[in-house]
Amino acid sequence: MEAEIIQQVQSQAEDLADHWRIKKVLKISDVDSSSRLLIGRKQVFTRIIHFFTNNPSEFCQNIKRIRVTVFDVDTLTEHMLTLKKWKTNSFVLLNNWTKNFVSRRQLKVNDKVGLRWDVNASRLEFTVLERHQD
Repeated sequence: MEAEIIQQVQSQAEDLADHWRIKKVLKISDVDSSSRLLIGRKQVFTRIIHFFTNNPSEFCQNIKRIRVTVFDVDTLTEHMLTLKKWKTNSFVLLNNWTKNFVSRRQLKVNDKVGLRWDVNASRLEFTVLERHQD
């Protein structure tokens, strides 16, 4: 009986982790003076942009940046950032990324973070999934 309960709790934790549609291990450029979080094009197209439009390609051609609310679910704080498309077709979160996330949350290289779009609140959610152990 006890083993069954432990397995259920582990299964629920795994289900919750899977809700983080974008998972990223932070690189040097995500936490240094570059002041941005790089997010891959495919991840943004499949996990975020379709909440703004029915035609992601047209959206990205016409709108190069958009302001988004980013909610830190660990600290229950909201922050306004800019999601910008680069010429390389990847995306970055800018404008206070370093101040509001890297410095405040003491993010380091190889920490694993998660992002997901909250449809009900129309915002991007952020969490630290795993801290890298030196």
